[in-house]
Amino acid sequence: METIQKIQLTEAQVVALDSGKTVSIPASWDEFLYFLAETPYRTDYHNQHIIIMGLAAFIHELLVGRIIALLTALSKGGGYYVAGSNVGVQKTTGRGYYNPDVTVVKGQPAFVAGSNAIITNPFLVVEVLSESTAAYDLYHKLPKYEQIDSLQGVIFVDRFDQSVMIAERTDKPNAWLHTHYYNLTDVVKIDRFTFLLSDLFADLPDESQ
Repeated sequence: METIQKIQLTEAQVVALDSGKTVSIPASWDEFLYFLAETPYRTDYHNQHIIIMGLAAFIHELLVGRIIALLTALSKGGGYYVAGSNVGVQKTTGRGYYNPDVTVVKGQPAFVAGSNAIITNPFLVVEVLSESTAAYDLYHKLPKYEQIDSLQGVIFVDRFDQSVMIAERTDKPNAWLHTHYYNLTDVVKIDRFTFLLSDLFADLPDESQ
């Protein structure tokens, strides 16, 4: 029986995570599962690497909370469930595991065997971009999300220029529509969810202090 290597973070990696940076470690799927069971950090498994996200900025978490509140209010009576970043999303094909900032499920969640926290049927996911994860979220994570059959849309929230980008599945196979919202008066629309950009970005604290 093959022994699973226990991955332990170095002191330098812990310092990097505590400063909000991202750490990438090559690992097998079994090594990742072992690591996932013990780590306190938000963790993805992407292209044979464990991707560990560091502490999030206060405004990042503030925006996550606002998105959850907006989507929860808009989903009442529609059979949707809105959850935060401790819910994992696993691809049903290949090896891929992700922790969106927000996950929306339509109908009952389909759980991975033996878990009540990892689902395979997300309907909508949200990523609030940070300096350390923006490129990963947009250029590496999005193509993997698009391979999840149940997923109908991804909302990217950019706190730096106060904009939103929607990636939405179309009726054509492998074709997704990207829509950008830049003005605070814009109305963001995806499926049944509609809200003003200003509802998301109003009265944020100053990050420069």
